[in-house]
Amino acid sequence: MAEGAWRRVHSLMDQAVRVITGLGEYVREERKKLKVDEKGFANFVTNIDIEVQNRLMERLGALAPGAAFLSEENPYFEPDSGKPCWIVDPIDGTTNLIHGYPHVAISVAYVDGEDRFGIVYNPFDGELYTAARGGGAFLNGRPIRVSEAVRMEQTIIGFGLPYNRARARVMFRAAEKVFATCQDMKRKGSAALDLCHVAAGRLDGFFEVDLHVWDFAAGCIILEEAGGRVTDWLGRAIGPRDRKADVLSSNGKIHSLLVSLVQSTIE
Repeated sequence: MAEGAWRRVHSLMDQAVRVITGLGEYVREERKKLKVDEKGFANFVTNIDIEVQNRLMERLGALAPGAAFLSEENPYFEPDSGKPCWIVDPIDGTTNLIHGYPHVAISVAYVDGEDRFGIVYNPFDGELYTAARGGGAFLNGRPIRVSEAVRMEQTIIGFGLPYNRARARVMFRAAEKVFATCQDMKRKGSAALDLCHVAAGRLDGFFEVDLHVWDFAAGCIILEEAGGRVTDWLGRAIGPRDRKADVLSSNGKIHSLLVSLVQSTIE
């Protein structure tokens, strides 16, 4: 990346970080008076999701006039239109938020051609993950790297479960197969944070089906900048121009092992 573009992207990311972390107090306070609507079976939206999205649209929009805005609660923009784009999940882990389980994130990616950055912020524990292309990944300003595990028996693997319960069967089959080979598995309910935990070396891999781009765009940027790898379950590249994917991520060292395990369970 040219120096001028690097400065522009990092300046925009720094401004976006201030916008996103500035919403932390609102999320923590509003959690005490939640209003919940059900979009589908076990699929919820709250007043916090809507208000955080509205504030992000207004404030991020002011930082990059003309950029499009693709979000879980505003899924209509096509990210392959060529325009700069904010890709946002205002609350990743809404079910966790409803139940007071503090594994929740505001997830924001910005994509303008090859220039891109990701921000994932947990307003309950204050952990802030950031990365811009070519600049490394950071947790609260400190560099992070993926783990050094090279064998499955050394690993802890994260996984998620889809809203589409029919696809849960393939997830459970894959989880059983992976569990037979690793130390332990974790399911915590925020793909954005789980990808960041792989980036920080807390998990060695993470996989889930039926993720939307707002679930994985920011986390993928952060993980890849931390030295990890993200593909679909067949080992094919994915990125912020993919609207939906079955996502498989790792520290890179166990990636082919993990792909081979989950591939054998695909229907």
